[in-house]
Amino acid sequence: MRFSAVVLTNFFLFAPALAQEGQAPPLEMSGKIEWDAGFFHPDSGFASSFGELGDERDARRLRLSFSSENDFARFRSTVDFLSHGFRDLYIDRKEWSGPGHLRFGHFREPFSFEAMTSADNVLFMERSMATDFSPGRNLGVMAWDYEKSASRSWALGAFLGTSAPSLDFENGGETAKAITGRMHWHYEGDFDFMPMSFSNVQASSGLSASTRFPKNNSYSLNVGGEVSMLPTLFATGPIQASSVQQVSLEAAATSRTLTALAEVSATADRGGVEEHEFLSGSAQLGWIFRGGGRSIIPGRVAFDSPSYRRELTGVPSIWELSMRSSWADLNSGNIQAGTGRVNSLALNVHMSPNHILRIESNRIQVNGSGSLSAFQIRLHWSF
Repeated sequence: MRFSAVVLTNFFLFAPALAQEGQAPPLEMSGKIEWDAGFFHPDSGFASSFGELGDERDARRLRLSFSSENDFARFRSTVDFLSHGFRDLYIDRKEWSGPGHLRFGHFREPFSFEAMTSADNVLFMERSMATDFSPGRNLGVMAWDYEKSASRSWALGAFLGTSAPSLDFENGGETAKAITGRMHWHYEGDFDFMPMSFSNVQASSGLSASTRFPKNNSYSLNVGGEVSMLPTLFATGPIQASSVQQVSLEAAATSRTLTALAEVSATADRGGVEEHEFLSGSAQLGWIFRGGGRSIIPGRVAFDSPSYRRELTGVPSIWELSMRSSWADLNSGNIQAGTGRVNSLALNVHMSPNHILRIESNRIQVNGSGSLSAFQIRLHWSF
């Protein structure tokens, strides 16, 4: 109830901005349904550590969103019926007494390029291991802006961490106080590299940082295998610390048909019996070989959905081939939770702006626990 009271109080505080100067913007509704099928082939070591894994078919996302916007403010809410809570519930105030724009409510903390990219627009079915360290969505207030003249995007906010990925009014207890910020610089134009020349290049590089103060001086990190139907691969368990610092270095580029992203994330704790440092990272490439191209959203600093160029190509769908390698290391000092690596190859077929077919192959390796080959299919419908 504490979260519901805080969010609803701020909604009514900022809601009048949605109706200033006689503007009554309509409430727009959208949603999506995703269905996954997974086929798994573990070796004997992986089966011994995690048990026999059967093929699975399951719903991945079932969400309904409402949004409204005018010249003064923007409101958005997203309910996930599978996790039984709000993913997003916030208002953007476009003008206020401070710098940039002001966001208040429950939303994703500004950390990691891939984490900030919508799940609809990432190059794979799931985000990489590098984002397993990212804070995710929490309750907070954040100022942010895109300074076009300086080719710079920034965000800075204060947050109350919750114990679930969605805002669960019944079970989402406070677990951490945090200050999280992000700064990115952008480039747009042509780029020459030795004998090769690229036109219409967008590039973005920068960093994210977060300082967190966990409740009861305890936190933990969990790493999955980039397959939603698999269990957690390795975890630190509770770690005693009075503060946790997180940093992510990010670089992304796109030249319409080619897309690249590299990230390295580090987490360090202080104030416990022993201090620790954990690392993760990923590198990925995408190639749209038929039908369209990608771009970077400057203010959000994330990949946009592929844009259609049917008037130029006559192709009714977009075909994209992607590859990625990611890793995570949760071994530090007296914590020896394990290391892992995932190599992935994906084919994304955007049959329309609302229908996507994803086909993906993953090779998952966990140090000391064997390896797993996975083959996945996802059907995505949105409206």
